[in-house]
Order: sequence, then C-alpha cells, then structure tokens
Amino acid sequence: MGLSIAIAGGIASIALFAVLFSYSFIGNSIYSDYLSRSESIKTDDSISKTIIDIKYQNATSGSSFVSFSLAENGTEKLWSFDKFTILVTYDADIGGISTSTTEELIYNSAQAFAQSGFSAGSLQFARPNSDVSPGNWEDASGGDNDTFLYDEINESVRNDVNYARSLSLIPPVTTTDIWTAGLSNVVDPETSSNHIVSYVYRKNGSTSDIDITTRLMQGATLIDSWKHSTVDSSFTLAQHTLNATAANSITDYSNLRLEFTATARNIGLGTSGDISWAQLQIPPQPGAVYDCSSTSISSGQWTIDRITSDNLDPKILNSGELGKVCIKLTNNVISGGNVKIVISTDNGKTDTQSLTV
Repeated sequence: MGLSIAIAGGIASIALFAVLFSYSFIGNSIYSDYLSRSESIKTDDSISKTIIDIKYQNATSGSSFVSFSLAENGTEKLWSFDKFTILVTYDADIGGISTSTTEELIYNSAQAFAQSGFSAGSLQFARPNSDVSPGNWEDASGGDNDTFLYDEINESVRNDVNYARSLSLIPPVTTTDIWTAGLSNVVDPETSSNHIVSYVYRKNGSTSDIDITTRLMQGATLIDSWKHSTVDSSFTLAQHTLNATAANSITDYSNLRLEFTATARNIGLGTSGDISWAQLQIPPQPGAVYDCSSTSISSGQWTIDRITSDNLDPKILNSGELGKVCIKLTNNVISGGNVKIVISTDNGKTDTQSLTV
C-alpha cells in the first residue's frame, strides 16, 4: 500500500510539473510574441514618420566627389547614420572609357560632422531698400536731400561720402532718435553660420557724448541688439556676427530690418549720429553646390559633413533640417556621364535621385 501511495504521489508530481511547465512555456511564448509585436509596431511607426528626400545633388566630370543634401520631411529623428546604405551607380572614367559602375559606400564615422565642406555659391546680401520708420533722421546734410534715407547707405561697396544723420540731440530736451530701415529680400540659407551685420557710423558735433545702438529686427521682433558707447567723430566700420541662437530665430528672411538709435548722454549744444553704409551678409542659398573636396574621406567612403540650422543637437537630423552628405567614389565621373544615388535609412526608408554631369 505504501508503494502504491508513493507511485500515486510521483504521478501527481509529474502531472503538476507538466502543467507548470506548459503554463511557463505558454507564458513565455505569449511574452515573446508581445515583444515581437511591440517591436514591429515601433518599426512600422518609425517608417511611417520618416520621409527622406535627396536634394541638391551634385557631381562634376573629372572628379570622384559627389554631394547631396538629405532632408527629413517627416517627424522622425535620424542619427544611426552608420546603419544607412548608400549606393551610387555612375559612368566612371576608366582609361578614358565610360564604364557603368556601382559602388556601395562605406560610412566614415571618424570624419562625420567635421564641417570641412562649404556651400560654393555666392554670398547673399540684404541691403537697405526702404524707410520703415525714419524718425527724425535726415539726408539733407550728407545725402541727396530727397527725404529717402535708405539710398544713402545701400551701396554694394562701402562709401562714406553720403550718409544719413539723426536729429541734433540736445539733452534733456531731445536725447534719442530712432531710424528703422527695411532690408532687401534674401533666401534662408538653412544654416546659422556667418550672418554678419556690417555698417559705418560716427558722431557729428563735439559738445555731447553719443551712443549708437543697432538692432536687427524681423518685423517687430528683435533678433539681436548691440551698442557702441561714446562714439568717435571719425567714420568707424562695425561688423557684428550673429550667434547661432540669434540666426536660428530668423524665420522670415523677407522681413528683416536694421534699426539705428542715436542717444546723447550728457547736456550739450547739439550732437548727431551718422550712418554711411550698412548691409547684412548671409551664406549662399541652400541649393548651392556643396563642395566636399576638403573632406578627409577615402575612395569608396561617405560621411555626413554637417547638419544645417541645428544648434541643440547638431548630430541628429530633425524634421526640416538638411544633412550635407559627402561621397568619394573610387573613380572619376566621366564627362556627360550619369550618376544615380540611392540611400536607405536604418528603418528601411529609401530615396533615389539621378543627375547628368
């Protein structure tokens, strides 16, 4: 009887173990299936949010360098560039013979974001083209006396012969005079670098100290402001470079203005401020050729040289930004040859563009 009880107990234990094992196996299978489905949903979501676009592609006959701008027009952030795939099919110049060649480029992470390349187009200049608010400034003293101030300071090359002049300031009766000049339209360069405001200023009169405050405005919104204290009586060139935060705050390059404020700081018989020339210089339009010839990548490699208009996370391609991609092929592209670029992201999104050199 004891043996029967022992055998029955053993059978029950085996049955219980089988049930527990089956339950554990089913539970693990359900969990694994959940993880798989979760990852699949994440991947599908990432793909749906990614919309890549090859823009401004460029290649030159007799050169092995190819460049283009990668735009993310979706909402996904892209940063795993080492997992991207780039294929280039091109007509290579091999011994003077056009030879169709396809290369899968290797990502050079060591040279990524080196910012060695540059836009090779022409610089853009926004120059005064209107008087938004002239204040009490005048052009009778140093200009053509036509009541338009902006045309005294908008030459393409600095010229101090003609100028605009503020009201003769006599503190405490009159201490400040403000003139706002509208600037000509330029195209958003899609980079925050090299935004330079240049102008020439001086004071007229010696009985009072005067300050000149300059503001770059977008409509009524302040972009940047700076001041010159105790201005000298000789014309002085000022060049102010916007920092990345100020440059990135510009959203409408067709609505920029320069504001000049002359302020007398002590009692005198009358002192004025003069401005003889002004302009805003910015980088070329984003469609300009991106020159990669100075990048340190080897044949058969590619890298992302910079991301434009990015101050917070300069190594992540966000929506609305441009990644400047540099490629060095194994061979030069032959004159009149075709170049086809294919790029695939780490989540599988693909774009293709072609050009003829």
